[in-house]
Amino acid sequence: MKGHKDSIYKTVYQYNQIPISAADIERLQEIARDCREVKNYVYDRYSGIRSLPKIHPGYTVQNEMTKSGLREKLGLPSVYFYLSIFDALGDIKSQWARTKSRVGQNIRNNPNLSAEDRHYLRFIMKQSQCFESVLAGGEPELAGVWKEKYADVRKGVDTHRLDQYLRRQVRRCLNKPHTDAAYGFPASPKGYRYADHGIYLSMKESRRRLFIPLTDNNQYNCQIYVRLYPEERGITLNVPIEVKQRHPAGYSGEMGLAVGLKCMFVTDQGRTYGEKYLKYQSALTDYVQKRLPRHQRNAKNNPGMKKYNAGKVRLEETMHNYVNGEINRMLDTEKPGTVYFPKLPPKSKAGFNRKVNATVNMWQKGFVKSRLLQKCRERSIELVEVFGKGISVQCSRCGADGVKENDMFRCPSCGAEMPERQNTAKNVLKRGRDMRKEREYGE
Repeated sequence: MKGHKDSIYKTVYQYNQIPISAADIERLQEIARDCREVKNYVYDRYSGIRSLPKIHPGYTVQNEMTKSGLREKLGLPSVYFYLSIFDALGDIKSQWARTKSRVGQNIRNNPNLSAEDRHYLRFIMKQSQCFESVLAGGEPELAGVWKEKYADVRKGVDTHRLDQYLRRQVRRCLNKPHTDAAYGFPASPKGYRYADHGIYLSMKESRRRLFIPLTDNNQYNCQIYVRLYPEERGITLNVPIEVKQRHPAGYSGEMGLAVGLKCMFVTDQGRTYGEKYLKYQSALTDYVQKRLPRHQRNAKNNPGMKKYNAGKVRLEETMHNYVNGEINRMLDTEKPGTVYFPKLPPKSKAGFNRKVNATVNMWQKGFVKSRLLQKCRERSIELVEVFGKGISVQCSRCGADGVKENDMFRCPSCGAEMPERQNTAKNVLKRGRDMRKEREYGE
C-alpha cells in the first residue's frame, strides 16, 4: 500500500463477533509462539557486529533463513515466517540506531577528544561502509568522492586509537534484542481471506484456514496484525488504512505551543488546553506505584497480573481519550496553519521526590506528540519541532534571561511579566519563525 502526498495512515480495528473456542485460540497462540521463536532466532543470529552488512536491505538474511530449515521444523506457513523475519530485522535496525545515538552522545561528552577526532568519528558513523569496515577491523574500501573525503578527515588524527575507541563504545552500547511476548502475529494478504461476514486465517495445517466471524463486513487488502486475547477468547485485527488528508477552510496563521505535565498545552496567546491532564496522569502513576510492588513481592505465589493489567489499561484508555479530545478541541478552536512545539527533554532521574520522579518518568509525552502529529496531518496542518534548550528562562520580548516564580515569568531587563508557560509558547513561536526564515534564506 503506497502512500501519496495528500494521504496519511490510520489504524482501524476489527473484532470477533462470537467467542472463539479454546482449541482454536490455542492454535492461534501456537502461531504467535512460533513467530516469537523466529524473531528471537533472527535476533540471536543477526544482531551482532559481524552481521551488520547483512541487515540492509535484508534479502541475504531472508535467503539464509530459508536454508536454515527453521520453517520446516516449526511447520509455520511462509506468510507468517517471512513477516516475522522482517519484523525482527526492523527491530535490529532500530537497535543499531539507538546504539549510534548513544555512541554519538558519548563522543560529544568525551573531553579527551579534539574537534578533529570528533569529526573523524562522526564521519565513520555516518558513512555505512566505513562504519562496517572499522567495526570488522578492516580498512574501508571507498571510491570516488567518498575516498577523497575519507582521506581528508583522517589527516592529523590517530586513526588506530579512534577506531579502537569506536569499537569499544559500540560493544558497550549494543544490546541484542529479545522478546518473550507472544501476543499476536502479522499476516499478509496471502495469509487471510474475507468472506461470509468474517475472516479466514491460514493455519499450520496444510490447506486449512480458521474462520472467525467479525462484527463488521469491511474488507481490506494489506498487511494486518492479529492481536490475541486468550482470557476473553477473542482477537483484534489491527488494520492500517490510507486516508486522504482534509483541507478545511479557515486554517491559517502560526501558533506556538508550550507542552507540559501540569497543563498539556498553552498557546502563545495564553489559552490553555488539557488542564486536567495531570489528574489522569497522576491516577495512572499512583495505581502503578501501589499495585506493582505488591505483585512483585508476592511473585513466588504467582498472584497473576490479569486484574492489574486490566486496571492499568482502563486508566490509560481514559487518559488517551482525554488527550485526543483536548487536541481536537484545540485545533478546531485555534485553526492554525502551522504549529510550532519544543523538542521535549528525555527522562531524568533528578527530581523533587520519589512521587514526582515517578510521575515525570511515566509522562506519556511520546503519545501526546504522536497524537498531535496525527491530528495535524489529518487537517493538513504543518507541525514543526524547534530546539527547546533554555526556552523557558528566556524573555520572549527582549531575549534576556528572566526569573520564574509562582508560575509567573518576570524579566528584570525589560520589565515584562506574564504567565510562565505563555512566555515559553511565545519563545517557541519566535524560534520557529526564525528557523523558517533561515531555511528560506538558505534556499
